[in-house]
Amino acid sequence: MTAQATGHDVREQPGAGAAGGLGFAALAYLQAVFKPGVEVVAEYAGLDEHIQKADLVITGEGRLDAQTLRGKTIAGIAALTQKHQVPLIALAGSLHEDFAKVYDGGITAAFSLPGGPMSLKETMQQTRQLLMQRSRDIVAVFLAGRQAR
Repeated sequence: MTAQATGHDVREQPGAGAAGGLGFAALAYLQAVFKPGVEVVAEYAGLDEHIQKADLVITGEGRLDAQTLRGKTIAGIAALTQKHQVPLIALAGSLHEDFAKVYDGGITAAFSLPGGPMSLKETMQQTRQLLMQRSRDIVAVFLAGRQAR
């Protein structure tokens, strides 16, 4: 019915099923254009320009696994770092056994926040400290590599 009324059949377009049909209505009646959230934020924040000037990018994710680069923010960041040939390091609360597949998607290295066995509760309680420790370690290695050149 909508396709006949509007002349647009948007049933199969990405976003048509979003928000209980709101995406469909926006596409069909308003000729809306959907963009992944990371694209909108990257454009607004000038992320492309910042990454172009960067020597290293560090990002985070709750858990890294084979699905990580499928439509998540980190996939957009990886695309930009690859475009500008800037190394991308991912910090995660946990690394799933199949996490190494993220290396094929532009992540240079990945590290788990906990340095050893730790419960989720402990990890969440110590996130700030763990982020500082891992970040310090990453920057120390990065700087040592630059000095060795």
